[in-house]
Amino acid sequence: MKKLVIVMMVALMATVSVCAQRAKRYDTATLNRAEELMNEGKLNESLTYFDAELKEHPKNPFAHFLMTTVYMEMGRYDEAMPAMDKALKYMPKRHKEMRGIAHALKATIHETYQEWEEAVEQLTLCLSVLPDNAYQDRAVAYKQRANMYYKLGKYELAEQDTKKSEELKSTSK
Repeated sequence: MKKLVIVMMVALMATVSVCAQRAKRYDTATLNRAEELMNEGKLNESLTYFDAELKEHPKNPFAHFLMTTVYMEMGRYDEAMPAMDKALKYMPKRHKEMRGIAHALKATIHETYQEWEEAVEQLTLCLSVLPDNAYQDRAVAYKQRANMYYKLGKYELAEQDTKKSEELKSTSK
């Protein structure tokens, strides 16, 4: 249950970030419909539209990104990972917040497979690209990395990240 809450929290932050950063050239009717269906909880239908969007625009990082969140919500992590890899491959470097959240989502996928080291690596990448003023996103990433450190038996690092997460939470209030 706790893992599902983390997935949903990160996915929610992800979709908000993507909506705000989407380039006009990717603001297509097909992608908008896919996103609409996704927000309505019609996940299978949204995948049909994401597939159609990606046939026309195979390098659309936003479609790959949002498709990843749908796969994750459906528990289809084996399909989520390659979709996120493509999102990161095609995502412009200037979209730092979105790139950071993408790495956090990738960490969540690794966590599902109990790949703690890989999850830590993705969260470290997340924190390296997230803007300093993205307090809430950074707090979530530090908390998630603290959990991974704990699972690895790295208790001092887990404690440091937990403290950092709490500091950032209080900063964002």
